[in-house]
Amino acid sequence: MCRALIASLGYLHRTMTGLAALVVLVVTPAHAQQTSSACKLLQVAEIESALGGKASTKPSGSVQSVPDMVLDECFVELPGQDGIRRVSIRIVTNLPIDGGEGIRARNAGTARETQWKVAGARLEEKTVGNAICILSGRPNVVGHTTCSIPRGKGYVEVDVTGSVHELASMDAVRALLQKAVTRL
Repeated sequence: MCRALIASLGYLHRTMTGLAALVVLVVTPAHAQQTSSACKLLQVAEIESALGGKASTKPSGSVQSVPDMVLDECFVELPGQDGIRRVSIRIVTNLPIDGGEGIRARNAGTARETQWKVAGARLEEKTVGNAICILSGRPNVVGHTTCSIPRGKGYVEVDVTGSVHELASMDAVRALLQKAVTRL
């Protein structure tokens, strides 16, 4: 039962993140106009240097309040060989649990999913210092390299999406995250 609960928490977090993105589309303009602090944490040149390529978009961000969290998020897109790689910088606050517990529960739920047992799938986890990283991807589905650093009842993270063949290394994403955290 405990495993099912943790898996459910991981699924719930991913669902909540997706719902949070959807909420942005329907929030009234007065609430959607908050300035993103996440966009101030990394410069485009730093992202381009760490991941390779030239950004195809300017940083774009928003701050959203959803049940059980505040999500301050910034996006930059880079072209990849197999499509667009999206770099997301997130500051998550006001969680009902410790940020480290939330990250570990989410990653544990992701790791238990059966989709990582198919041919060509990748799932790797790594913790270096206070940075908790997970890389996950499979053919024909957008993959993620996500590194997070807990901060009280929240966390800061950098998430890079792309095809399973060109996922960013955990070391590169962790280095970007550590640079971003120094600017909070």
